Amino acid sequence: MMKLPFDLSSIDLKKAQPQVLILAALVSGVVLIALIFFILIPQVNKITDVLSKTGKAMSDLKEAEYQISRIDKYKTDIATFKEKVDLYEKKLPAEQEIPSLLENLSTLAKKSSISIVGITPVAPVAAKDQKAQKSAIYQEFPILVSAKSGYHELGSFLSSLENADRFMKVVDIEVNLNKTTPKKHDVDLMVYTYILLKEK
Repeated sequence: MMKLPFDLSSIDLKKAQPQVLILAALVSGVVLIALIFFILIPQVNKITDVLSKTGKAMSDLKEAEYQISRIDKYKTDIATFKEKVDLYEKKLPAEQEIPSLLENLSTLAKKSSISIVGITPVAPVAAKDQKAQKSAIYQEFPILVSAKSGYHELGSFLSSLENADRFMKVVDIEVNLNKTTPKKHDVDLMVYTYILLKEK
């Protein structure tokens, strides 16, 4: 039989019981703290992270489903915007179309019984902001129209300009009485049209 280096019979268990209980409580406390810090807290963090990602994924999924449900509306909107772009491109002449635009102005004047004295393109004012100038898709193009006209004919001409196929805007009108032709006044109109710039 193996002999122990100390004699167990000499230990008084009744006296040692409080110390054993304190030791057991300390060991249990250390084990519990280790479990909380090294197992429970990392698991809670992982679960929180997973729940957060799941919530975002669900939110993204709902948004995607909503967008998919509106796809027909988007297709309709795209078709509508395309029609508007086509219309505006027709109403905005390109630079090479200016001669035909000037001819069209002359035709509109003749239809309104206005005698054209001159149609003069005026140099457009360059934009002060170079950045804005580079990003612009159109440019104002002023045209000075000098004519002889009565008030009624002038009104008819202005109406035809407003309803023209191209965008045109009268920004200034000057009417002077001509004593030699009392029914025909000297009229100067500053008409603005807009040139579609080439894509850079």
